[in-house]
Amino acid sequence: MATVIGKKQLLSTDLKYFKAIQGIDGQTLFRRYILAEPSIINKYIEAKYRGFLAHPVQEGNSIVFYGTKYNETPQLLSELQGDDLTKYTIIKDKTLAYYNTVIDTLRDSGKNDESKFLEYAIKYVDNRFIYCYDEIVVLGVWGMQLRDNIRADISEICKNLAVKTKKEAIPLPQSPFTITFNEGNNGNLNGNNFVTKQPNELLSEEDIPEVEPLEGYEFDRWDEKPDGYEVTTNKEFTALYKPKSVIPPVVPLVETPVEVPKLPWYIRFWNWLKALFTGNGCLKWLLWLLLLLLLLLFFGWLFRNCNGHHLTGGAALSDNDSTWVKKDPRVGDGGGIYNPHDPYTPEPTPPAYEDILPPQQGVMPPIEDNPEIIPGNPAIIGNRLNILMENEDKSIMDFAKDFKAKYPDAKYKVVYYDNVVKRLQIEIPSEKREQLKQEIPDKFKPAYNLFVFDEALLEGAYTPNDPAFKDNNKNWYLRKINAPKAWDISRGSDKITIAIVDNGFNIKHPELRTKVVQPYNVWKHSDEIYPQQIDHGTHVAGTALAIANNEQGICGIASNCKFMPIQVANEKGMMTTTSVLDGILYALYQGADVINVSLGSQFSGLSQIPESKQRDLIQNHFKEEERLWREIMRIAANHNSTLVVAAGNDNVLAGIEALQRPELFVTVSAVDKNSQNSTKANFSNYGSYSKISAPGVGIYSTVGSNSYQTMDGTSMAAPIISGAIALMKSLKSTLTTKQIICILQNTGLPTQGNIGKLIQLDKALQMVKSGNVIDCTPKPSTGDVQILLNWNNYNDLDLYCTDPKGEAVWFKNKSISSGGQLEIDMNVEYPDSKKPIENIFWPNNGAPNGTYNVYLRYYKKQEPNINKTPYTITVKYGGKTENYKGNITKEDKTLHICSFTVGNGSTIQNPSNRPNTPADSERRNSLLKKRESLQQELDRIDRELKVIGNNS
Repeated sequence: MATVIGKKQLLSTDLKYFKAIQGIDGQTLFRRYILAEPSIINKYIEAKYRGFLAHPVQEGNSIVFYGTKYNETPQLLSELQGDDLTKYTIIKDKTLAYYNTVIDTLRDSGKNDESKFLEYAIKYVDNRFIYCYDEIVVLGVWGMQLRDNIRADISEICKNLAVKTKKEAIPLPQSPFTITFNEGNNGNLNGNNFVTKQPNELLSEEDIPEVEPLEGYEFDRWDEKPDGYEVTTNKEFTALYKPKSVIPPVVPLVETPVEVPKLPWYIRFWNWLKALFTGNGCLKWLLWLLLLLLLLLFFGWLFRNCNGHHLTGGAALSDNDSTWVKKDPRVGDGGGIYNPHDPYTPEPTPPAYEDILPPQQGVMPPIEDNPEIIPGNPAIIGNRLNILMENEDKSIMDFAKDFKAKYPDAKYKVVYYDNVVKRLQIEIPSEKREQLKQEIPDKFKPAYNLFVFDEALLEGAYTPNDPAFKDNNKNWYLRKINAPKAWDISRGSDKITIAIVDNGFNIKHPELRTKVVQPYNVWKHSDEIYPQQIDHGTHVAGTALAIANNEQGICGIASNCKFMPIQVANEKGMMTTTSVLDGILYALYQGADVINVSLGSQFSGLSQIPESKQRDLIQNHFKEEERLWREIMRIAANHNSTLVVAAGNDNVLAGIEALQRPELFVTVSAVDKNSQNSTKANFSNYGSYSKISAPGVGIYSTVGSNSYQTMDGTSMAAPIISGAIALMKSLKSTLTTKQIICILQNTGLPTQGNIGKLIQLDKALQMVKSGNVIDCTPKPSTGDVQILLNWNNYNDLDLYCTDPKGEAVWFKNKSISSGGQLEIDMNVEYPDSKKPIENIFWPNNGAPNGTYNVYLRYYKKQEPNINKTPYTITVKYGGKTENYKGNITKEDKTLHICSFTVGNGSTIQNPSNRPNTPADSERRNSLLKKRESLQQELDRIDRELKVIGNNS
């Protein structure tokens, strides 16, 4: 059953009870809603009234209406009494009056299509279908009128699906499903016009009735291919016809008048055209010239597309495209590359900022012919820096103005900006890079909260291998994960799209070309896709998606799913942090269900570094980049999209690369081929960040325009997992990434080499199909000291604790030398994760004696209308337990919760033993500001001492 993210079901009904109003272009209004929501409702209707029209989803002959998420139990206006009836009647009248005002305004300004849609939508308002809750009204059934001859009870006509409690909805029955075959307008069916199927059962040729067209017509096709269709809901297929080719009859020449039968219109049209093109005079030659020009234009377009442009698929909202678009408040119709309706046209820079910003937003700055590449861990571009701004209430464009005010010299130049994720890239003198990384965040405090990081170079996480390979070994990895058994359950749905973010692609390969939707070249801001010298992207795409049963090549894991190719390498093959990030964001805002990133930073010599140093890199380095990827993780969770990341091929700990750290990114390690015990491939990265493993040696897949090759690497393991996740979402599209990781880990096989379990695809799909829910929520660890934060997820909070030496453990420093560790479940699944936790603990016999201080920090506002966030902090040590409850606001910034002492007569000092007075609050805030100022001064002195020390 379909769902609408961010909304809840209100009611379900059958279309046979209603007469639907025909809207523009002959389509019913509710069929046009998905187009009207962004272009009419969200554009012209104020936010508080946008939810008045329930979101319709048609499934066969039934239709389900969804309303905005509710806290109160929805009630029908027709059933209200007393004050509630009066209150919601007034709200309904105000809402209708507002809509009528908007309709008049649109009509007066010449926007007739928009005004007609809204006018027809509210033409029939029936109190029996108006839902009231949370101070709003929602028109549950709209654009339709109840038929006059219906005698059924209203409870039978509309099944109320609104929640009976505040927490869970009553689900619709899902089986069995009825598949109906409609004979269409010009033929009849020979056989049953319907069949009944169980969920996920496939239609076969025996289920499809024979079509007998009427005289003068021939059967063309079904409106959607029924053979092999996987049944997930009630479905109707309609027969389509075309007129038979008819040679115009010869009328005999007779001397006496004879009544000639009137010819069909299409024959008369043909005769007229023929007369135009074969007659005498100038008109004939003008028409031939026009036809020649049209043919030249057509061949010009064709040759352009054959030169690397997209040949199939369409816009994100076209009828034939499987991608979906999740509405996001940060992205509108002017969202540059994030605009789902026009992704290839960058948003122009407003005139007020033209002097300090590049001409367009989100356009990759070119890299000069001989860029200054600084090798290291990772390799970076020496004269570029990225700045991420975390101020939700400010524009990155305004920050750019302030930046140029402080750095007016022409050698400091803004070359890229993005006001959605709030980041920009600056071009600088390379010798100033380290100084500016330290200087910029402090220079703009407290007005801006900034993170500065390098523009790293990325490469494919693979190891080239000999293309010659014995035929009987090419598909070993499919047997290793039980793919053939899994395909008996599902080969995937064309409603699910996998985006491959990679160096380039050959989309003319026969295994891929018919699957392509929404291609994007980050550097060219277009659909021009081409392969690189090392055809990494095509190989990765084939592993995940290659067509099955075409008597050639290989079979991808999810052969029925769609393919969104996203090229993030320029013509020189260079990939950067910004280009990869832009590619991922494009995939998210164009509706990709799974995003594969088989890329990583260019590290060198990591395998020579001891693991202790590797752990230090994970715990204490690349924190700015980690913050950026966590922001992307939140966006992905909000869109219910899953990111799959290759663990890397350096035989070191995964997680040194910041891209691999977010909890909801699926980081994939590789297992070897010749191993009975699923041993780590000798090149694969490993460790706690490895979520799952897949075969990564001798993977045979697509390259070039019609070739195949074997490659090794975690790059090859990642698309196996991406394909597997696509199959899981084909069975249940609402699966969250947290649930997916849980299922993969609980159905996988143990491995050797400190890597994630080896995927067993058949068992994972069986678990999804069974509907069994596994609770993978980690249990908080405890020890000598435990500090546990629980809060209502209105806003993002951070737990913070200093040990007796003053070292702080929190999300930026999850593990400290005294043994303190942070277990974290922040807002990664917001808004679904309503009660996250953060847990700090010192293991048994690991907490040093001395005084500890606990703080609570307000990090980010999630809910715009909620300022106070209730919290509970539980402190355990030495057999004692203390609970602290309260509220934190944005103005508080940081609260000192308590101090306690371990050893030497353990004590705990609770600042909350007595009620806080206004003087206490003022004094506390003053001390905190002074503490922060002193800390900044100490940090500055430390940096200056380092510089002096390095130069001595």
